[in-house]
Amino acid sequence: MSGFKTIPRSAVFLVQQANAVTGEVPYWDSRSQLLWWSDIQGHRLLSFDPETGGETIHNLPSMAGLIAGRRTGGLVLGLEDGLYAFDQEQGLGTCLLQVEPDQPLTRINDGNPDPHGRLWFGTMDKTGQFLPIGSLYQLGLDGALHRIGDARIPNGIDFSPDGRCFYIAETHERRVYVYDYDLSIGAIGPARLLLQTSEGEAPDGCCIDAEGAIWIAVIGGGRIERRLPDGTLDTVIELPTARPTMPILGGRDGKTMFITSQRRLLSVDALKRDKLAGDLLAVRVDVPAKAVSFASV
Repeated sequence: MSGFKTIPRSAVFLVQQANAVTGEVPYWDSRSQLLWWSDIQGHRLLSFDPETGGETIHNLPSMAGLIAGRRTGGLVLGLEDGLYAFDQEQGLGTCLLQVEPDQPLTRINDGNPDPHGRLWFGTMDKTGQFLPIGSLYQLGLDGALHRIGDARIPNGIDFSPDGRCFYIAETHERRVYVYDYDLSIGAIGPARLLLQTSEGEAPDGCCIDAEGAIWIAVIGGGRIERRLPDGTLDTVIELPTARPTMPILGGRDGKTMFITSQRRLLSVDALKRDKLAGDLLAVRVDVPAKAVSFASV
């Protein structure tokens, strides 16, 4: 690997200390100017205000593996058993849609709306055995839930700025795939392999910037990679933590990257060395976030 830009770990800074078991699914809410994220096994929804440094913590009844903005206002959370409304003032609302009610071993994991508002998300085994029992879903504009196919550990679900490409990381396979996407009908085409990571590392959460490049959290690798649409490595952000889980671009100018991380699966000795595991980190980048999409649910 050569010819790529490196952002050193000294440029990365702590913004919220949380000691999350698994910090995940950061979401920048452009309407409230807040960064929301989940401590999955800790059953917590956290927020951070970059302007004031203010923080909130909301306890949840189960694991939240998805956070997205709703077109009608507020957030939609993917808990273990379905999609729920969430309001900043009122807290957790009603269940909007049950997901896999007859499958007690799965939970929702990662998702994003396409530019028209269809919500794509995955499910996965929640027991820690990583059983191959997950699925990929699309919640259509008519409110119908469509099962698209099988998944093991679906992550990194996102769309190119023009809505013509659909991205997904299959963490168990250590691969990131890109599909042609027909935005007019919400259909994916054939898959192409974008990235295969080395043994001991895996792609986790991802986000797409305004230029259509994908930023990938390499869990176990202690870095974020920016890949161009053809897979070329463009930028590496070196991190002061070994298990980053997902980046998201936000802030008033869209150029602050917030990065969640994980304490889970680290040994006692590793945790002594990895002081920032489970915290929310940030770093400044040159390319801003793409235009925001809201879920129609």
